[in-house]
Amino acid sequence: MIQFSCLTDVPGMTKGLVRELRVRWMLEELGLPHEAVIYSHPDTKKHPYLDLQPFGQVPYFKTDELQMFETGAILIHLALKYNKFLPTEEVARAHTLQWMFAAQTSVEPFLFHVFMLKFDPDAAESTKARGRQICIDRVKILSEKLGEKEYFSGEFSIAEIVMTTVLRTANMSGLLDPHPNLVKYIQRLEARPAYQRALAEHVKLYPEK
Repeated sequence: MIQFSCLTDVPGMTKGLVRELRVRWMLEELGLPHEAVIYSHPDTKKHPYLDLQPFGQVPYFKTDELQMFETGAILIHLALKYNKFLPTEEVARAHTLQWMFAAQTSVEPFLFHVFMLKFDPDAAESTKARGRQICIDRVKILSEKLGEKEYFSGEFSIAEIVMTTVLRTANMSGLLDPHPNLVKYIQRLEARPAYQRALAEHVKLYPEK
């Protein structure tokens, strides 16, 4: 049985943004049975959890044969194992991985930092403004690169799973408003039945208080 970790509680503003959602979505797309193992936040910062995820984050991923962490690595592993959502042709595969890593390294850290700055009373307004401008510039580049295409990587892939979940943060900050092609991209990807099932299971963990 495939297992992955998730949290018992998260701040309301991060509901739908926790990275275990990416693994849930992939597993739903593949139609694989899975089990979410729920931990309190304090329990993720000590052993035995740290033996499974040394940074104390979610998710870890575990099967009878394998134990690993990092959502990008998990998605690549599943794509290779089941030969789905990662092209086998060399150039197409390279472009898919390019966009997946672009989402994770060239876009997500900036978006998440600016998102969290909104809730930091000690952050200087100049710092917030500089950070937001970087995000505006990155999102503009994504809009230009996507153009009128349906997908960044040419077809639905693990790159689109990561990019969609990354751009959710931008959407919540209003950064996609000037780019209707990105708004439509998010709507199109989030309409996938597998995503809807994954999101429903994810938010079920965090009922309104």
